[in-house]
Amino acid sequence: MGSGKAKQLEDTVVLPGQAAPPEPLLGSAPVLVDADQALVPGAHFEHYVIEQEIGTGGMGVVYKANDTLLNRTVALKVLPPHLCQRREFLHRFAREARLLARIQSPYVVTVHTLMDKGIGMVMVMEHLDGETLEHRLRQSGPLSVKEAVHVFDQAARGVEHIHQIGIVHQDLKPANIFLTSEGHVKLLDFGVSKLMDEQDFDQAGTMLGTLLYISPEQIKGRRVDQRSDIYTLGVTLFEAVTGRLPFERKTNYALMHAHVQESPPTPRQYQAEIPRELEKVILKAIAKEPQRRFQTIREFRKALLHHQGIRFSGTRPPAVPPAPRLLSPTEGMATATLLPTPRQRSWNRRSLLGNPLFDGLALAGVITLGLLLLLAPSRGPATGAADAKQTVSPDKYASLKKVWGNPAR
Repeated sequence: MGSGKAKQLEDTVVLPGQAAPPEPLLGSAPVLVDADQALVPGAHFEHYVIEQEIGTGGMGVVYKANDTLLNRTVALKVLPPHLCQRREFLHRFAREARLLARIQSPYVVTVHTLMDKGIGMVMVMEHLDGETLEHRLRQSGPLSVKEAVHVFDQAARGVEHIHQIGIVHQDLKPANIFLTSEGHVKLLDFGVSKLMDEQDFDQAGTMLGTLLYISPEQIKGRRVDQRSDIYTLGVTLFEAVTGRLPFERKTNYALMHAHVQESPPTPRQYQAEIPRELEKVILKAIAKEPQRRFQTIREFRKALLHHQGIRFSGTRPPAVPPAPRLLSPTEGMATATLLPTPRQRSWNRRSLLGNPLFDGLALAGVITLGLLLLLAPSRGPATGAADAKQTVSPDKYASLKKVWGNPAR
């Protein structure tokens, strides 16, 4: 597909079924200034010094800046001036900040504050070093199974947290999963997220999401819940381990039809080394009907870890031999508490030589040893070959060390 069409399909779409209800902004709309001119490197905005532009998307331009008051690096997400002229985008931007303010999770980006200034709406967020999963896949190709489990285990933890407080992300995709340089995962972009218990314009025939990853119920404009996030995360996992999407079409209509009506290909069609158990996890996550998917993200994460033999807590089994058996409480009391530790005797030659019993035993031992040496047949010298045998343990993680290349497209 052409680059322009591909970019369109990758963007978050908002196709409204009815007008958004009124929602108060932070204040009266200020006189707008072109952010491209006001936020150049070295420019001062409030108590922030702009360092560089680091990203752009459908709901804002992101700048790296220095917070001179708190001496820290932050990210400024600014709603573009042309979108500030549209009231629904202003509401959605403010809504994202309010939802993020409710989330306290190490797997979700943190928002510090929201400002309504002359350059538009500005969201101050934590700055992250690293890259998005989208960038990683484009630069290096599919993830290995080990890498994919590591990334999606953390992503599922973040999704589980937002579900617990009643938020549906609605736009999970590689561009919104950030991989930090320390190996952590952060969820980004809650611009089309919603509260599950809300009855608002999001559920009145409005389609929100990204067409390449969108769930069937989002396309149909039906009420969505946490199972919609499971679908989009499953599509993302499909792409992460195969290098391809389950549905790639040239038009919006064909793509939406495929999500709603067509059966997805199996991941092993594109990457034969994917374990069958992982394939089952992916296909269940992207089932057409929500009731046929995992019903909670916790079930999804548990199945993801189970096929790799990883404990559900997310920690891997120790690779070292088990420690010696510890004494039971009753044994510990009998040995360590009830019985005193015997005092060690100091045996030396001086104390033994003056003992008549020792002298007699020593003499009998010498006589016995001499008789045995006289009567025993001669033998060849020992080679020690049996003692030299060693058993080399195979590398049980050898199969996990293979990193797949990018398959031919």
